[in-house]
Amino acid sequence: MDIIHDMKCLLRCCVQAHSARRESLKLDSGIINGIKQLEVLYATNASEKEEEPIFLLSAGWRTGSTLLQRLIMSDTRVLIWGEPYHECGLIQALAETTQAFRPGWPKQKWFFHGESRDHLPNQWIANLFPPIENWRKSHRALFETLFANPAMRAGAVRWGIKEVRLTIDDARYLRWLFPKGRFLFLHRHPLDAYLSYRRRGGGWYNTFPHQPIITPTAFGRHWRERVEGFIQFGGELDGLIVRYEDIVSGRTSLEEIENHLDIRIDRAILNIKVDGLEYEREKKSIGPIEKCLLKRAAGPIAKALGYEW
Repeated sequence: MDIIHDMKCLLRCCVQAHSARRESLKLDSGIINGIKQLEVLYATNASEKEEEPIFLLSAGWRTGSTLLQRLIMSDTRVLIWGEPYHECGLIQALAETTQAFRPGWPKQKWFFHGESRDHLPNQWIANLFPPIENWRKSHRALFETLFANPAMRAGAVRWGIKEVRLTIDDARYLRWLFPKGRFLFLHRHPLDAYLSYRRRGGGWYNTFPHQPIITPTAFGRHWRERVEGFIQFGGELDGLIVRYEDIVSGRTSLEEIENHLDIRIDRAILNIKVDGLEYEREKKSIGPIEKCLLKRAAGPIAKALGYEW
């Protein structure tokens, strides 16, 4: 009888747990909704000192992001870190922590609001959270310690990050941390980017070790997911969307980038070729199957942007 009773209790607990999970999934949790809830819990102080970091987000590898990074850094006041600790997925992991915030969580009674801890041993403190404003401050402190402070020591007065892995949701997280941050979103023809990627050997990671980008399908999906977000929502972040082809052809004026970022660019950088390869690789081309897979993965967005195959 005890076994039957235990089994009934276990079954009832499982049913309740699954029911609670289904209700949680209905909340449409995600980074953007988590950030909205954080803003409900703690409104950013408009009077606090705000930095203006530069976030250069590219739709994957071999899109000309390093050229644009070098152009920006020709302004001697600026230091842009290049894909810092990229395979760790640091920024993505920090952004994903916001997804847990939702209506009703955390409960207000969990936050510590007092100035003294003396009364706490006499209370229920299984859930005892530091004040919510310290959540955002702690995230900012990591960026300031890891990125801003070394840039200042190097003589820069502004800092930034160039990345090829971040999505529009990651950009929303960065905007939440740094409301005055300046965003550039860069893309290039996926076929040209993939050809260059293959010549470099490919096989790089989105995050290590479980997300290698090996196939044309994986490369195309990575490109599409970022470009779709940049195009659809980049304007909400006051971001400037730039095509690599327009930079090298002169169709996108450097003045537009200068005005957007409030910097001054040395045009001579365009004439200085810098290649990260330590040795020449055999030039490669792709066959029709690879091309078909890439085109299918990149989706209609590539065609909408005027990219011919």
